[in-house]
Amino acid sequence: MPFTYRGDRLFATRKADANARNEEGGRDLLELARGTEGPFYVYALSDVLARARRLRASFGGQSASLHYAMKANGNPVLLRALAREGLGVDTVSGGEIEEALAAGFAPGAIIFSGAGKTVREVDFAVRSGIKQINVESPQELERIAHAARRSNRVADVAFRMNPDVSPRTHPYITTGFRENKFGMDESFIPELRRVLAAHRDSLRLRGLTLHIGSQLTELDSLEEAITKTLPVFRAFRAEGHALDRFDIGGGLGIDYSSDETAGEFALIEEYGRLANRLLGPEDCETLCEPGRILVARAGLLVGQVQYVKTTPHKTFAILDTGMHHLLRPALYGARHRVFPLEKRPDAEPRAYDVVGPICESSDFLAKDVPLPRVEPGDYLAIADAGAYGYSMASRYNRHALPIEVVLD
Repeated sequence: MPFTYRGDRLFATRKADANARNEEGGRDLLELARGTEGPFYVYALSDVLARARRLRASFGGQSASLHYAMKANGNPVLLRALAREGLGVDTVSGGEIEEALAAGFAPGAIIFSGAGKTVREVDFAVRSGIKQINVESPQELERIAHAARRSNRVADVAFRMNPDVSPRTHPYITTGFRENKFGMDESFIPELRRVLAAHRDSLRLRGLTLHIGSQLTELDSLEEAITKTLPVFRAFRAEGHALDRFDIGGGLGIDYSSDETAGEFALIEEYGRLANRLLGPEDCETLCEPGRILVARAGLLVGQVQYVKTTPHKTFAILDTGMHHLLRPALYGARHRVFPLEKRPDAEPRAYDVVGPICESSDFLAKDVPLPRVEPGDYLAIADAGAYGYSMASRYNRHALPIEVVLD
């Protein structure tokens, strides 16, 4: 883990210095908090890069390309590091494409996903010459064809299939089930064929893509989705389309209730083996779009306790950060672990609701979390906040956005 206690204080560390007091690579987070104005996110970059290398290695010698899901965390320092590491990037808006290019990703390393691409975004993606646009509907395919003709280009596309698979995850983050807005089932294929035939000079079908959901901790559903999609892949190839890519999406999850990482590293290894077993015989490039699995563990959200309020029913630790900085608990009922930056070892733990300053009853970061005695002025860290934290933050109630600190 990139964060650990040394004595009574929480440090950001590298594995090499985990037993040292404060050697190179370690950082006293209480010291950092005292020198930072307001709430902040802190990211351990070395942990992100180590996970990217581990995921790449899981595919062995097979042809596989990692495209980081930028929506998870678009911090520019992190993006530049992943670009230098040789990863591609998966984007879901024109703004993300612009930021990916600015961070150093080559156009040929950028995938454009998303269900609601505007004319302006599609024009920009085509003009930029990005690697692939993941198509969500025949209407979108028509839009891409017209954009390619206007730019005198041929656009490389992949069809996002909806295999009607419902993984065991929160219903708000399933994306490959028949009730979801994402992708296309086989009923769309005749219309897709018609559009391809009408625009042979401006469209090139390169592959199929699927993404069944986020926060996956088992791969049975992914295996089912790939198996159900392969006959479509082979059928398009048999029709003469030179499909040479199969995009299996991302969505690998973590256990937010624990700091035990052995299970997620085993999941990474299984993920690569599964892709090789199913797609190796197809002689194609495997694309994947990891996000949370790379960055979630590497981030903390740190806030300062402003008040401790005790009622006959609850004790509240009221922070200067809340749902406007980390929306997941309010949106999904997500549970994040909470730690003090400095422990009081002689204090008996008690249950706190850790809440923020927003004028909503849904403004909480954790409920009934056991903590040593908390006092105003203390700093608390919300764990595993590197994914879908700052990227979903807002200025609701006109609060400022948190600061982001990247440690390397």
